[in-house]
Amino acid sequence: MLFKRKDTLDFYRTLIQQAQTIRDTVAALCAFCDSPTQKNGDFVKVKEREADQIHYQLVDAINRSFITPIDRDDLFRLSTSIDDLADYAWTTVKDLHIYDILPDKNLCSMATILLQMADGLLICVQNMQSNRSVAAAESKKVKKLENVMNVRYHESIAELFTSDDFKKILKYREIYSHMNHASDKGDMCANLIQDIIVKL
Repeated sequence: MLFKRKDTLDFYRTLIQQAQTIRDTVAALCAFCDSPTQKNGDFVKVKEREADQIHYQLVDAINRSFITPIDRDDLFRLSTSIDDLADYAWTTVKDLHIYDILPDKNLCSMATILLQMADGLLICVQNMQSNRSVAAAESKKVKKLENVMNVRYHESIAELFTSDDFKKILKYREIYSHMNHASDKGDMCANLIQDIIVKL
């Protein structure tokens, strides 16, 4: 009796799919910042859920696979870290609703930087298998964007503290922190990609 072998997951293709969905989630956040409607906010959640499903699929495949094309720990950490960008995008929208505040110019500018990082991470993942020099070069750009975000974050906090409205300060500081934490995850992804390239 012949047993049909289960099809194995194409890890590279799935990583690219995940990075694309993460990029689309952050783009949805930017669209919400430009036009904070209920529809645009709900779409961020839709994309975040899509990103989660791809992440779960990848983790399940890692657990079921005897051999993976990338070190399984690196693969898991990269998938988890890049998924965090989508999580922070949705958390930002959710907290804006909870705090009953609207995106301001500082949040919009930070969301744009985060989108640039997501674009860069997508390029990294797309080229990690076949064009490692491009992936390595793009990962350095992503790391530089983390520094840009850090500067923009502190500028925004400084501007925020010129207000005497302490409720406003507390609310927006929390929102700004989501963007800063998301950029830290983007930087972590860039570091992981560089490590993976060295090992390949």
